[in-house]
Amino acid sequence: MTGLLAVAHGTLLQGWGSVAAAVSPSPSPSSIEIPPEDQTSPGLLGFLVTFAAAAAVILLAFSMVRHLRVVDRNARRLREAEETGAPAAGGDTPAADGPERPDGPAASPPRGRA
Repeated sequence: MTGLLAVAHGTLLQGWGSVAAAVSPSPSPSSIEIPPEDQTSPGLLGFLVTFAAAAAVILLAFSMVRHLRVVDRNARRLREAEETGAPAAGGDTPAADGPERPDGPAASPPRGRA
């Protein structure tokens, strides 16, 4: 069985070898001109797009920090209110005349810095 497998393998390799020899080699490299270095840079538009993306990331980071400070402050107020047993300042309890509105005064953060 091993001899038959070796013969089949050898025949297969000879067949692929003849196919590979029949294929003509690729042509020599063509005379493609490489543009000068000043034409291969991203230019002013690339710089402006990159600068705008970096500025947007920085502004979003500042905004995220500000919002996280508000969330931390509100969580601290709620924790202190639970420890003392008093209702939290800012209207944490629902009104007697209707359900609590999510867009009420307690849901919006203060406008100034803490």
